[in-house]
Amino acid sequence: MAHEGHEHGPDCNHDHDDSFEIEVVELEDENGEKEEFAILEELEFESRNFAILAPLAELQAQEEGTADPEEGLSLEIFEVKDDMFTPLDDEELAERLMKHLDEQEAKLKAEEEKD
Repeated sequence: MAHEGHEHGPDCNHDHDDSFEIEVVELEDENGEKEEFAILEELEFESRNFAILAPLAELQAQEEGTADPEEGLSLEIFEVKDDMFTPLDDEELAERLMKHLDEQEAKLKAEEEKD
């Protein structure tokens, strides 16, 4: 994993939180095919619960450095009700949700720069 030009590894100069675990969910598509997804973010937006997921295999390949860095992760948005994950098909809602996440990220970065 890297950020701001820093490669994480055994020789870097700060501590790492090795206790971080990725929450994984196995979902089945309309063809009965099962795939594992990593839950990247869970949030409430417009009084509904959502999860931002990425295929676990893609995330693992990226972590191991075997993924094409140009491609990035395939993100998928699911609405979550009673432990049921339903793909979000409403493009306008998905755009509002992603805009909200971008705004939250910008606020966090601004707060970090103040410190």
